[in-house]
Amino acid sequence: MKRVVVSALLAACLAQPAVQAVAQTVSDQCFAIGDIAGQVASWRAHKKTKAQALDQAAKYYKDAADRQAVSAIIEKIYSPDAPRMTPDQASMAFTSDCANRNAQTPRQ
Repeated sequence: MKRVVVSALLAACLAQPAVQAVAQTVSDQCFAIGDIAGQVASWRAHKKTKAQALDQAAKYYKDAADRQAVSAIIEKIYSPDAPRMTPDQASMAFTSDCANRNAQTPRQ
């Protein structure tokens, strides 16, 4: 029984670095961009300020590329000329923009 437990723990410890190595950043995933845009639109709808949104994002997104992507979303949604969007509208718009950008970028 001890061997089974030790083997399972060893397998879990060895698998963890492999999982992290395959992880992508938020900026690589259009569905994630859309989800974040929906959340940011919800913050704006609930009267959270741009500064509060940036602080909130800083707590949860530690990767530099992720923070850059999230900050860009916040900048667009909180822009004075940006139309007010529901979370669903923001999610669809940002997901669509991301997918269109990715379709135009040549794959290496």
